[in-house]
Amino acid sequence: MEKKELVMLNPREYEHPFDKKALNTLEGTPGLEKLTRAYMKHYIERMVRVGFTGSYLRVNENNFPDIHDLLEEACKVLNLKKIPPLYIRWDYTINGSTTGSENPIIILNSGTVDLLSPQELLYIIGHEIGHIKSGHMLYHEMSMVIPVLGNIVGQATLGIGSLVSVGLEAALFHWYRMSELTADRAGLLACQDQEAVIGALMKGSGVPKHFFDKINTDEFIIQAKEFKGFDYDSLDRIAKAASIMWQNHPWTVMRASEILKWIESGAYQKILDKDTSESLTCIKCGQVLKGTETFCGGCGEKILQR
Repeated sequence: MEKKELVMLNPREYEHPFDKKALNTLEGTPGLEKLTRAYMKHYIERMVRVGFTGSYLRVNENNFPDIHDLLEEACKVLNLKKIPPLYIRWDYTINGSTTGSENPIIILNSGTVDLLSPQELLYIIGHEIGHIKSGHMLYHEMSMVIPVLGNIVGQATLGIGSLVSVGLEAALFHWYRMSELTADRAGLLACQDQEAVIGALMKGSGVPKHFFDKINTDEFIIQAKEFKGFDYDSLDRIAKAASIMWQNHPWTVMRASEILKWIESGAYQKILDKDTSESLTCIKCGQVLKGTETFCGGCGEKILQR
């Protein structure tokens, strides 16, 4: 299926409001970004890069070219100019991840490659590229670093520091989950195939391989739409929040519910229908941009063109 290249795509165009709201809470913590960026640059990112290059198989034009073609296609459609390195690790769950705020690396589990169709795999790769385009990686890494720092500080302050870090850690995990909803939208824009997104989410939710040819996407969609109705009850909201407080991914059915809601709102189609021959404009104030700016000169909105 021919994909429309989304020239000058700005992640603000598809950012999930839950993501933005949770991020605003984190950005209000003084010194947090500076501390974690320094820690990441000198320790975590270097160790991760060495670990992956030394342990896992890198995808390129000669090694797994079919997967590399999907990576190039997703970057082209989503307007990510610098193609990130992609590695495959042995893990038979259906999942992918991205690490590194300075030089991101995408990791796909071997189960993801084996069990998903090319279109479904394109959605997963697009999901990870969405994290990179939105600049999620620094805060993703914070969710790894803060527990470690909190433990060190807690030992030095008789446990008081670790108590403070627990609240911050919960806030980070909450934002991490909400950032997945934005990345899901990027994944859909990459593959431009609703059935592929639903199929990948269903397989990821635990459908046995033996039943892949019997998957009933209509029933899953009904389940996802029913899930939205639970939010009207405060007790259900509390139960949901408590049950996934320490998980870094939201429920699979919730993710399907949110992506279907976005499609039905018309916002997804609006991005596909956008006339890319027109001048790039700031999505907040409408000022015409050159396409090279980091911030809008009119209102200061971050452009995040990558």
